[in-house]
Amino acid sequence: MKGLSLRLRAIILTLIALTLFIPLTVFTLDRAYTASLTQAKQDELKLMSLALISAFELNGDIPYMPELLYEEQLNLPDSGYIGLIRFRDKTVWQSASALHYDITQPPPIPAVGEEFFVEDYTAQFDKKRSHFAYAFTAEFAGTEDFEPVHFYIFNEKTKFDQERNAFLKTVWQWLSLLALALLILLLIGMALLLSPVRELINEISLTAKGKQARLTHNYPVEFSGLQNSINQLMQIEEDQRKRYKNSLDDLAHSLKTPLAIALGSQHLPDEARDALKQIDSLIRRQLKRATMAKSGWQAGIDIKPIAAKITHAIKKIYLDKELSIRVIGDDITFYGDKTDLMEMIGNILDNAAKAANTVIIVTLKSSEKWIEIGVEDDGPGIPEHLREKLIQRGERFDTYAEGQGIGMAVVADLITIYQGRLLIEKSHLNGAKITLQFPASPSME
Repeated sequence: MKGLSLRLRAIILTLIALTLFIPLTVFTLDRAYTASLTQAKQDELKLMSLALISAFELNGDIPYMPELLYEEQLNLPDSGYIGLIRFRDKTVWQSASALHYDITQPPPIPAVGEEFFVEDYTAQFDKKRSHFAYAFTAEFAGTEDFEPVHFYIFNEKTKFDQERNAFLKTVWQWLSLLALALLILLLIGMALLLSPVRELINEISLTAKGKQARLTHNYPVEFSGLQNSINQLMQIEEDQRKRYKNSLDDLAHSLKTPLAIALGSQHLPDEARDALKQIDSLIRRQLKRATMAKSGWQAGIDIKPIAAKITHAIKKIYLDKELSIRVIGDDITFYGDKTDLMEMIGNILDNAAKAANTVIIVTLKSSEKWIEIGVEDDGPGIPEHLREKLIQRGERFDTYAEGQGIGMAVVADLITIYQGRLLIEKSHLNGAKITLQFPASPSME
């Protein structure tokens, strides 16, 4: 069940349980009910047999039975009950209810004082329908000795089966309604139980987007430990970030003064001055890279207004080139620092403006997993062999064509920090196309 929601898992498990429980319950109730009905039927037929025994008389060798019996079912034709008496292997009497039957082969004969009961007997006189059959052998005084007399009662099973089927139908209906009620109760119960989970997820999402600083909802006691842990984690992350930035600021200020003094020396050789400038540039770059450490909880930033603002500034900077710069595409959101976003778009657009002849197109797109910022120009482009080299791990972006300087290295660092990707392709304008890809949803590192 990997990947399934808790609600769906509970429903599936409940359905499996009900699929097993209901048939087993129906089977158990059917067995118990059928056994009870069968025992009641055996007792009924036994009493009818005793009624026959009490009414039977043997006068010498001549058997006698009254015309009407106390058991009305045996007096009515086609009542479903049939009585039969055999003496000396001959049928000496059959009830009036057996008017339309010729009974010549009764069930096996039980011993004297023994009874015989069959639940599903196919009688020779009625093979289309199944019957209950009960037999008992009693002894009566004859002319010379006691002689066995065999008493049979048959009962057709149609009404019995109808009653059993009606019971099963009722059981199935009520158990199905019970199963439906259980499913509804489960859904309601799951909704109530999962309500705090949904609220927790919603609060975490709001916090990740920077819309609130802490989890503040009043959760059940089972969630209090998790709530406190998340709040502590966010507080620790915020405190560490502040301490880290403060330490780097202190380092920057402590290095800035000695370097300024060294660079201001009047008798400093040109070679040393160039080296110190390079050191200053490297220190600034590495400090900037370190302070780019992305916070785990960022508010969403609309990209289109920022791209339009930077585009307007680039047009002013390169006014002499009379560039046509268009921003097209979706309204997409970047989860990160606004300054970082402006620096990335600004560097890419600045390089495109240097290389372009007249046209630059900024395209904004989004998919399920990524958001994309594409910048393409109609300049000379970037050679393919250099393109492949530039996207290799460890290569510096300040080593390729003119106009793509240290700014691209900063872009590469920021892309890595935000777990994004940088693609270098050929534009349909025949120049270069540089695409920045970022995760579509905020990550909580």
